[in-house]
Amino acid sequence: MYNVQRLMRHPLLLFLLCAVGFTWVVRDDPFFWDTIQLASKHAHFFYGNNGAWEILPPDIDSGHPPVLGYYLAALWHIFGKNLATGHWGMLPFLWAIIWLLYRLGKRLGGTIWAWWLLPLVLLDPVLLGQSAMVSPDTMLAAFFLCAVEGALGRNKLLITIGIAGLCAISMRGMMCTGALFIALLLYDRKALQHNLLAAFLPGFSIAAAFLLWHWQAAGWIGYHAGSPWAPAFSAAGFTEMMRNVAVLAWRWLDFGRIAEWIAVAVLLWYGKKHFWDNRIQSRPFESMLFLLLVCHFVLLSISAIRYHNLSAHRYFLPIFLLFHLFVFQWVVKTLTLRPIFKKGILTALSVSLALGNFQVYPHGISMDWDSTLAHLPYHAVRADAVVFLQQQQIPLSEVGTAFPGLNTGENIQLDGDQATFAAIDTHSNAYIFISNVFNDVSKEQRLDYRRNWRLIWHQERGPVWGEIYARSDTPR
Repeated sequence: MYNVQRLMRHPLLLFLLCAVGFTWVVRDDPFFWDTIQLASKHAHFFYGNNGAWEILPPDIDSGHPPVLGYYLAALWHIFGKNLATGHWGMLPFLWAIIWLLYRLGKRLGGTIWAWWLLPLVLLDPVLLGQSAMVSPDTMLAAFFLCAVEGALGRNKLLITIGIAGLCAISMRGMMCTGALFIALLLYDRKALQHNLLAAFLPGFSIAAAFLLWHWQAAGWIGYHAGSPWAPAFSAAGFTEMMRNVAVLAWRWLDFGRIAEWIAVAVLLWYGKKHFWDNRIQSRPFESMLFLLLVCHFVLLSISAIRYHNLSAHRYFLPIFLLFHLFVFQWVVKTLTLRPIFKKGILTALSVSLALGNFQVYPHGISMDWDSTLAHLPYHAVRADAVVFLQQQQIPLSEVGTAFPGLNTGENIQLDGDQATFAAIDTHSNAYIFISNVFNDVSKEQRLDYRRNWRLIWHQERGPVWGEIYARSDTPR
């Protein structure tokens, strides 16, 4: 009993148990946002093909390695096809993130301060929102932190595992691999050439093999003109590029992240006398960590600025993770700050990020609902809306809706229901179901429905609301 009590007091175990509790809470949550395609639809394809690795159908192939879908299909075959299987399948990656954060905390701040890094990172709305879903970005975060820990510690095994995982998960993971390689090349070319280069070879081989296979099987890499996602990859003109710069800047301030920039400004002002000193000890952060941050920022920002719509919050998750590490080390290693002030700063930053999960934009302003826990009530709102329609004997095919509602019940919640809503068309829809979660429904459209249609159902759960409208000439 004494050993159990002693073990329970160990912070790492408490964080791991929190991950178990978190997974238990969301275990029955349906697929949401992009995970409907990247997890559910991909898994359904492989599950239906008895695990055969084949090219995805064009309507669900976004060019990324469909490893998550294949992994989920395998779990369904072993443990049963249900929502809980997918969520529990994400738990090992959450545990890996926690363990790696502890290692990074020890490396960057020492054993005493290591635990302060975990809430700072884990409460980030982008990571927390993705962790509540069966998401490839949860896997990407785990492999990315593995690669970063390996790079900072010159650990070939961790670099090999991290890079291989990144290249197997997504094209963005491949971009992160390139940024990691460039950072090591700039920081210590000799170490890369003589010791660490081999650690990149498995990942490079995975990326090259997949891209070549996909090119031969589908005839394209990344995207093609007929792809449903092609508009997002269209080149941005000068005006749109300036808009993208503004959006990128907002992403760096959004969901409580502004507190970190305030902390950076305060720390920079506080240590301005020594910051530009050439002595290494005068700078309270590792040059390698700063270089990793800069390289990833440049590479991941180029696509966000250059193309029409590649600026979702989750696309920048690797940079956000690096920024947390950077700010954490700067706070902890500032020797002239008293420990009580360091703890106060780290606590304030963690609270600010946690509160970011309660930040909801007014309807009409597009919001990345998958990058915050604020999306969780939507599952119940949608379920209640479907129950209401069934009670009223209204077929889903007569009800117009928008993304992410344009999917079958089977793809969203594995209930076997192949019925799906129709796309919004005020000329053909008899009913319309909308929610503030739908970015494709403007406040002007909602106002039009309120004026010219008849509201027959409304529900609010936390920050999420849903409404069903009937045409004014529809029988009551």
